[in-house]
This record gives sequence, structure tokens and C-alpha cells, in this order.
Amino acid sequence: MTWTTTVHPWSSDFDYLGHLTAAVYPKAFELARVDYLRDRWRTRSPAYVVAAQRMQYLKEILEEDAPLKVALRPIRVGRSSVDLTELLCDAAGTVCNRSDATLVAWDVEMRRSRPFTTAERDALSADIAA
Repeated sequence: MTWTTTVHPWSSDFDYLGHLTAAVYPKAFELARVDYLRDRWRTRSPAYVVAAQRMQYLKEILEEDAPLKVALRPIRVGRSSVDLTELLCDAAGTVCNRSDATLVAWDVEMRRSRPFTTAERDALSADIAA
């Protein structure tokens, strides 16, 4: 199953060339991940860290291309990590950036990775199956 959300960049997110700065792309994906995991794990503060992220910039995003859409879906769930495929699209639906990310469940008190709970794993696995 693909999950989507809308991202509204600020005017200051665009550089002097008129396009979205490179620093905003990972921020947009991160905002979407937090919303996705809040929804799936039914928690206000999903505890995870980004272990890896690889992005491909496919098309520039101009200020008039907003609002932006982020679409993501899990493609693999491990003991404590999940791989996501993510797309950042302009308002017309054109894919502007493609990302592959690995998130790791995080134990906030111990400051290290932890296994997914059964509920967390089931929520992610259900989206792969859908």
C-alpha cells in the first residue's frame, strides 16, 4: 500500500535560483515518515532513526510547483528495521525525487536500536501485503 501526505514548503525553502534547496528534500521525506509512523503505530512520537537514505533528484521543484506530495511505502520489514521507497511529487503529480530509506526502531532510554513490537511490525507488514 502507498501512503501519501502533502508538504507545504516555505518561501525560504527556495534558493536564489528559484528552486527548492537540496536540504529541503530530506526534510520533506522526514515529515512524511513521522506522519506515516504516527498513523501506523498509533503514537504521537514514533521512536526511530534514519540509518540510510539514497535520493535521486529527477526534476527541479519551483515555488509554483507547491504544494508537494510525498508517497511512501514499506518494501521490507526486518527485526528492527524497515526499508521504504519514497517519492516527492510536485502539485501536478510529476515525480521530482525518488528516495530509498532504511529506518531503525530506536530505544530512547538505552540510545540504541530495538526490535519492533508486534503491533509495529504488523502495521508495517500489512502495508507491504496491501
